[in-house]
Amino acid sequence: MYNLPMKRYNMVHAAKALGVTRQTLYNWVRRGWVKPGRDYKDYPVFTEADMRKIKKWKETIR
Repeated sequence: MYNLPMKRYNMVHAAKALGVTRQTLYNWVRRGWVKPGRDYKDYPVFTEADMRKIKKWKETIR
C-alpha cells in the first residue's frame, strides 16, 4: 500500500478553512499560539492534523 501525501494548507487556505482572516492567522503564528510547518521555500504550511488541533484550540478560546 502506498503512503499518500497529507493535504497541506497555506496561510490563505488555512485561514479560510478556520473562518478567520489571514492576518489573524499570521498574528497567532507570530505570537507562538499556532506553530505551522514549513515548505521547501520556508513558507508556513498546515497539515490536516494541524488544522484539527487549531480548530479544537479555537473553540476553547471562545
